[in-house]
Amino acid sequence: MLVRYSFFTACAVGLLISVILVMQDNTLTAADIYSSIGLNLFASVVFALMFAALANWIQDRHTQETISESLEGVAERITQNMARTNRLFLPSKHYDAVNPTDRFGDGYNEDLTVELEESGFFAFYGPSARYVAARLLAAHHYPQQIRIAMINPGNRRAISRRASDRMSWPKSAGMTIGQVERELEDELLMNVVSLFDCRRLCSVELLYNYDTAVYRYVMLDESVYVSWYHSAQSAHMEMPETYRFGKDSFIYSTLRMDLMRKFEISSPKVVFDAADDDQVLIDHLRELTVREVTADDLARWRAEQLEDSANFRAYLTALRRKLVRNDRVRQGRT
Repeated sequence: MLVRYSFFTACAVGLLISVILVMQDNTLTAADIYSSIGLNLFASVVFALMFAALANWIQDRHTQETISESLEGVAERITQNMARTNRLFLPSKHYDAVNPTDRFGDGYNEDLTVELEESGFFAFYGPSARYVAARLLAAHHYPQQIRIAMINPGNRRAISRRASDRMSWPKSAGMTIGQVERELEDELLMNVVSLFDCRRLCSVELLYNYDTAVYRYVMLDESVYVSWYHSAQSAHMEMPETYRFGKDSFIYSTLRMDLMRKFEISSPKVVFDAADDDQVLIDHLRELTVREVTADDLARWRAEQLEDSANFRAYLTALRRKLVRNDRVRQGRT
């Protein structure tokens, strides 16, 4: 209200002063006054059009700049949120499922081998740690902490469940479920013996869990490699498809905390260290399987494990040579 009053007052005062000033000139006729008013009105219209055009242009520029700045801010926040979400929930890499012959999945093993050389922590969680000992013994840099969670060789129900899954493997063709179960039981016993032989690298913590054989994972300092046994691609495959998640991901944080708490509260478990001799292993296996285990059994399982992992160890040796060559080529280019 006050603004309107001030505006109309200013207009009235300006009009009054202009009339008084015009009346001071006695030589002006009515025609001259009308002509002057017309010219001033025309000039006012031209000025108003120019002012309106300039004001609209300035306002449009200001609006565009404001919208552009707002969109840039929104886009930056969206990009940051997407990047954070990707790190939390999406895998950084994917590896196809394979049936091992002379190859065991180059991409997966290359990344895992390189990362193991720089990791002070190694953990495995899954039904059977078949190639874990071979991988650890082939490393040039040994981790300072090893934790393995696998099926108890004395757990018949868990063995039967996993054996049923293995019936779809090509290598199980023509075998009965009983034969697959016995083969898996021997494999688990070989796992324990081979992991015991890793005790001089560092202490080996071994937990026997009630694994459901749905997934497995290998965990290092910087990432976790999660393998899904029951995906569409993993059907009939010994080496399931695998996803890599970084240490900042939800999957890594959850699995690591879960693993630590399992080792804290679950049983049975055992720790092998460099001071243990074969008698410690024999006593442990007797208690675990409720069967008479002898030194001859250990020798047989060691020989069978070496034979079973021979192709994998040869593959890792060739893979390391390839990685060394590639590293030298990269250094030569730089």
